[in-house]
Amino acid sequence: MKKKLLFEVNELECTRDYSSLFNPISFKLFSGDLFVIKGSNGSGKTSFLHCLAGLVPFKGGITWHIENSAIGYVGHKIAVKDHDTVKDFLSFWTAIYNSKKNFNKVVDLFSLSKILYTPISFLSFGQKKKLAFVRLCLLDTKIWLLDEPFSGMDYNNKKLVSKLIKNHNNNNGAVIISTHEAPDYIINNNIREINIV
Repeated sequence: MKKKLLFEVNELECTRDYSSLFNPISFKLFSGDLFVIKGSNGSGKTSFLHCLAGLVPFKGGITWHIENSAIGYVGHKIAVKDHDTVKDFLSFWTAIYNSKKNFNKVVDLFSLSKILYTPISFLSFGQKKKLAFVRLCLLDTKIWLLDEPFSGMDYNNKKLVSKLIKNHNNNNGAVIISTHEAPDYIINNNIREINIV
C-alpha cells in the first residue's frame, strides 16, 4: 500500500531567550512512519515535540496534507483531576472527543476494571500515565507525538504501549517518539531518525 503524506516540516526552529535550541529541522511524515528523536539530554527533544504539537511558538513551517490535523500528544505532565474516578476520566474524554470506541473494550484493553471507580489520586504514577494513553486511543488522529512514553511504567504497561504503537502504525498512523528505552517493536521496526543538534 502506498504511504500517504501527512505533513511536511520545513526549517523548523525553536528559540528561547533569542537563541535557537537546535538547528533547523526538515522532514516529511507519512502514514505508517515511526520516527525516533535522537539527541543528548537538554538538546531540545521535548521542545521539538512541543513545536510539532503547537504548544510553543516556532519558526519555519508545517504544511498539512490531511483534513484532520489533530495531533495526539503524551508528555511528562498528565492531564488528570485527582478527585475524579477512572470512570469519570473515561466518560469525560469520550464525550470531549465524541469517541465511537466501545467503552467496555477500552476498559478491557487497558485492564481498568479493578480500578474503574478508584479516585485518580489513589493511582500510581504508572497507572496515571496509562490513562494518558487511554485518552490518546479515544482521539481519532493519525499522528501521535510521544515524549518518553515508557518512563515510570512497569514491564506489562511498557509492553502494552509498545503494542499500541505497533497497532497504530499498522493502521496507517504515524508516531514520533523520544525515548531512552527500545522495546522489541521499536528495535525490530524500520525506524527513521530525527537528530536534534
